[in-house]
Amino acid sequence: MKRACVFVFFDKEGVADDYVLYYLSELTKNIDRLVIVVNGALSYETRLTFEKYTGDVLVRDNTGFDAWAYKAGLEHIGYDTLEAYDEVIIANDTVFGPVYPLAEIFETMAEKTDLGFWGITKHPAYEEEDLVIRNSPLGYAPAHIQTYFMVFRAPVLASEAFQNFWTSLLSIKRYEEAVGKFETLLTYRLEEAGFLWDSFVQPDALATDDPNLLLYCPADMLKKWHCPVLKCRVFKQDTLTLNAGDQPRDAFAYIKDHTEYDEDLIWRSLLRKFDQCDFVKSLALTYVLPQNTPLPTVPGEGKQRIALFMHIYYPEMAEEAAALAMNMPGGTDIYITTDTNEKAKQLRYIFSQSRKVREIRIVENRGRSESALLIGIGEAALQYDVACFWKEKVSRQVDYHASLAWAKKINDSLLASLDYTENIVRTFTTNPRLGLLCVPEPFHAVYHFVPGHEWAANFENTAALADRLGLRVPMDKDAQPVCSMGGAFWFRPAALKKLLTHPWKYADFPEEPLAEDGTLLHAIERIYPFTAQDAGYYPGFVMSDRYAALEYTNLRQYLSMYTYSTLYAWHNFDNYLQATDYVLAVSARPIRARIKRFAKNRLPRSLYIMILGAKRVLMGPDRADALREIRFRLTRKKPAK
Repeated sequence: MKRACVFVFFDKEGVADDYVLYYLSELTKNIDRLVIVVNGALSYETRLTFEKYTGDVLVRDNTGFDAWAYKAGLEHIGYDTLEAYDEVIIANDTVFGPVYPLAEIFETMAEKTDLGFWGITKHPAYEEEDLVIRNSPLGYAPAHIQTYFMVFRAPVLASEAFQNFWTSLLSIKRYEEAVGKFETLLTYRLEEAGFLWDSFVQPDALATDDPNLLLYCPADMLKKWHCPVLKCRVFKQDTLTLNAGDQPRDAFAYIKDHTEYDEDLIWRSLLRKFDQCDFVKSLALTYVLPQNTPLPTVPGEGKQRIALFMHIYYPEMAEEAAALAMNMPGGTDIYITTDTNEKAKQLRYIFSQSRKVREIRIVENRGRSESALLIGIGEAALQYDVACFWKEKVSRQVDYHASLAWAKKINDSLLASLDYTENIVRTFTTNPRLGLLCVPEPFHAVYHFVPGHEWAANFENTAALADRLGLRVPMDKDAQPVCSMGGAFWFRPAALKKLLTHPWKYADFPEEPLAEDGTLLHAIERIYPFTAQDAGYYPGFVMSDRYAALEYTNLRQYLSMYTYSTLYAWHNFDNYLQATDYVLAVSARPIRARIKRFAKNRLPRSLYIMILGAKRVLMGPDRADALREIRFRLTRKKPAK
C-alpha cells in the first residue's frame, strides 16, 4: 500500500527530543513519503537529523497550530499528487510511542475496507458548554477522530469535500479554536460528504465523566485497548477532577514493564521541557520506604560508593548526629564540617565512641550549611555515587516545638534506621534517573503556609542563580520547586555537579545576621532540584513508612479542615477543581468573583453575555476578541439533539 505522511513538529527551542526521532523512524517503516512541517524554530542540528528521514522539511511561522501546518504539508505535496496514494497520514509530535508496532495498526484497519478515513482514537460527541464549543460553528462538539494521527484513503483524497475543507480552513489563534474549528469539524465535514470512518481503539462501552480517554485513562488505553501512543501532556494534566491521579503513573509503569518501548525516551523529554512539579505529581515520585525491613537486594548495589556529609554548628547536637550516623550502611565515608577547631575536637571525641569519621573540615560560618556543602565538601562529594547531606535543624527564631518537630521529620526522612538508609541506596541503584530525594515540606504549626508557597520571596533570586549556573530547565513562579525545605537531602553527586563545581567564594554569601527570606542561601535551598533536572535527573520525595502514617494522618486532618471551611461558607462543590478554583478566585479577587457569580446566577443569559462582553471591551482581557465572541455566542446554532 502506497502511503504519504505529513508530520507536524513544534518545540520552543526547535530541538527534537529522541522520542520524536523514534516516532519518525517507526513511521518511515510504513510510508513511502514523509513531509515534516515545522511550526516556528528549528535548530541546525535538528534540521540535519530530520533530513536523514526526508528531503521535505518545511519551516513556517508558528501560526494556526497543527491545523494550518497540516494544510501547508498537504499543499506542498499537492492535491493532484495526493490522489496517487492509497493512504495519506497526518500526525504530530504530541504523543510518545508507538509502544506497539504501527504495522499491526495498519494491518488491522486495512481489513475495514469500507472506511474512507480512520484514526487511532476517537472522541465522542458532547454538548456541555466549554471553550471548544464556544469556538465551534456547529454549536456542539460532534464525535470525531483525534487529529494527532489520522489517515485518509484514496476516495477521500480525491473528493471535493476534502479539498474544500482545507482551502476554506478558518483562522485559528487559540487552542480552543484549533479544536472547535478544526479537529471536531474535519470528521464532521467528511462524514457529511458520505464517507464512513472509525478508530483503531474501541472503548465504546466505557462509562466516563469525560470522554477524552487518551488524557484521563492512558493506562487503561494502553493495557485494555492496545492503544499504541501516550499523550505527552498526561504528565502535566490535573486528573484529580475525575480520578485519583493514578493513570499517568500506571501508564508509565506499564510501558516500562510490559512493552519494548524505551521509557528513557519519555524521561529525556520530561526533564528538558516539563516543570518538575508536574511530573513529580503525575508520576507520584514520593518514595515511602520500609524503616525496619530491607528491600530485596539489587545488582550492583555493593559497588556503590556512599558518603554522609554532616554540618554541625551547635556542639550540643553532636550526640544526636553521631547516633544518626550509626544508621548509615557499612563502608560509608563520613565527613563533618564545623567552624572552629575547638568544636572539631569535641565532635571528633563524640564520634569516636560510635562511628569512624573520615575527615572533619573547618569552614567559615559565612553561608552556613550551604557554603559548608558547596565550598567545604563539593570537591569530595564528586567521588561518590550516592550521598546524604544532613544538618542540625535548630530554628531559634520560631516556636521551639514546631522547630523540634521539623527536625524530627528531617531525621526520620533521611536517617531513620540502617535498613531504611540501605533501602534509599537501593532506590537510587534501581532508578538511574533519580538525582535527589527531598524531605517533604513541613505544614504543621507555624509552617502551615508552606505547601503551595514553596517559592516564598525567592523566585527571582533562584532564577538569577540558575542563569549564573547555566541551567536550562523550565522554572515558573506558579510551578513549585520540588526542594527539601531545611536544606538536608539524599543526592546523586553527579546530578549536582554544576552546583558543586561552581567556583564559590565565601564572599558570595551574605554576612550575619541573615535576613529571614530572599537571600542567596534561600535560593540555593531551592536550586538543588533544578540543577539535578538540568543534568538529566529527576527529584522526588522520600519518607519512612512509619513517618508516612503520621504524614497521611496530618494531611487528612489538614484537608478535613479545608473541606469543612468551604461547606461552612455554604458551598457544595462537585469536584476538586471547582473547590480549588473557588479558593484561588476568592483569594485573588474576592469582590469581582462574587459580583460575577451573582450576575451569572440572577440575570438572563443574553443580558449577562452582553454585560460581560461590554466589560471586556472596556476593561479587558482580550478586548480585540470580545465583540466577535459576543456576536458568535448570541447567533450560533442551538446544539443538535
